[in-house]
Amino acid sequence: MLGFAAPPADIVFPVRVEPRAYFANERTLLNWFDLAATLTIVGAALQSGRNSFTVQSVGLALSCPAAAFVLYALRMYALRFNSLEYKRPQNFEDQGGTLLLALLLTVMIVTQSSVAILAAKGSEGGSMRAFAAWPIVA
Repeated sequence: MLGFAAPPADIVFPVRVEPRAYFANERTLLNWFDLAATLTIVGAALQSGRNSFTVQSVGLALSCPAAAFVLYALRMYALRFNSLEYKRPQNFEDQGGTLLLALLLTVMIVTQSSVAILAAKGSEGGSMRAFAAWPIVA
């Protein structure tokens, strides 16, 4: 036949979606929201606890990863829900998102801890006594 070939047909298998997949998606969303709520509550408690700029900045800085966790959770929930709703076969694993969130939280904790240590050194003339009793001192 003149060298023309028909394009290969895509073989489509029906995807069966069980109700437990929807529940697992919602359960994952609620777990991420639980983590974000915990970070927000700790941040709010730190902001209202002392009049120290360092402690309040740590509390405020906890809000950034909490907001990132909420946005990430909503994005993944929407992607998974659409994939389940339209019965598209898709890999539900996210390779980089959780690593990015963990790095964000780690950088925030290290930065705020170093700021607290430097502030404690500066306020006591080089002594670390104020930082050692930091959670207890009112």
